[in-house]
Amino acid sequence: MVVIALFLLVVAGAGAGAQGGDEGSSPPAPAATGEWVPIGGDVIRGDGLYRQVARFALVVRMLAFGAAEGELTLVEVVAGSVQAAGAGNNYRLLLRAAGGGGVGTYEAVVWGVPGSTAWTWKVLSFRRVAGD
Repeated sequence: MVVIALFLLVVAGAGAGAQGGDEGSSPPAPAATGEWVPIGGDVIRGDGLYRQVARFALVVRMLAFGAAEGELTLVEVVAGSVQAAGAGNNYRLLLRAAGGGGVGTYEAVVWGVPGSTAWTWKVLSFRRVAGD
């Protein structure tokens, strides 16, 4: 089992206010300050935030590994949990993604601040947990 830590720096657009430091600065993902809280099945399937976080993790994976690992397309977010961590949250998502003729199940852990353009989102880990 391979666990890969990935980081992506996102530069806020010109004129965007900095809510967590100097514009363009990227704070480290803070230490977790709370327990993992499960996200309900109806919420995780109905809230676009979790699909967006899952797609972000897939894009970062593709940017980091390119064609060597192959592109994955999100099929669904199966389950997830959220944990308070500093000014943002850690999102642990179990997702199904298609690529290379098959569908696999992956776990992604992403830190971010929903709705913020000043904080950089980070993929803390991404790993395959099962293949179908």
